[in-house]
Amino acid sequence: MIPETRTRGAARRAFVLLARCVAGLLLLLAAYVLATAFPKPMFDYRGSYQNYRVWSDRPIPEEINAVLDDVTRRLRRSSLHDRETPVEIFFCNDAWRLWFYGRAFNARMGGAADVWLTRQVFIRAADIPSNRIHSPGAGPIADAAQRPLSYFIAHEITHGDVSRRFGRTVMLRYPEWLLEGYADYVGKGDDFDFEENRALFAAGERALDRKKSGLYREYHLKVAYLLDRKGWTLDQVFANPPAEKELDTRLRAQ
Repeated sequence: MIPETRTRGAARRAFVLLARCVAGLLLLLAAYVLATAFPKPMFDYRGSYQNYRVWSDRPIPEEINAVLDDVTRRLRRSSLHDRETPVEIFFCNDAWRLWFYGRAFNARMGGAADVWLTRQVFIRAADIPSNRIHSPGAGPIADAAQRPLSYFIAHEITHGDVSRRFGRTVMLRYPEWLLEGYADYVGKGDDFDFEENRALFAAGERALDRKKSGLYREYHLKVAYLLDRKGWTLDQVFANPPAEKELDTRLRAQ
């Protein structure tokens, strides 16, 4: 009987240890969610312009107003954006802030939006007077002419708008080509030549291959095809997104 008692005791201790580890992880997760939901105390500088509320870890240049005017211009392309809804934007010039608050544990992205809870927008280090973000790598920003700082802000705001319209779990329920394609569609405003990009896609050009280029031009093309060429409403697209392979076939056959 003694070995059996020892075995049961060891199993109990293992269970208690496991329960404590799980509880500890849950506490860490709760602390992280709480910290990221209330980032304002960690950003020393604040500005306000129209419906935009801007925080930064560096002084905010006055040129931010012109950048936000261009964001507004781009957002007019969206059927979802409400100009009366306040938008909170955080500039993360210190890379760790984007890594932490962006919730992707990645500091190499242009920006991030919290679609789950706050719908706040986080943008990487930027040169606001020049309306551009700093490149996360050694090379220049890809498609920089079509993707200034105002593009990245409008892109991330659109993710929040989609979350408001279609629910906080959009990232789980809809395909990436639709979510990122629509954000790119809005973010680029009118700076997208459909026929040129369709021809590049049909030719297999790298820039129109999301996996090879890292760009959303392929996804943008698919959303533009449905909205602008087929005349679907955004509600129709989200209600019944076509299979991506079907869209590939249609675009190559045009």
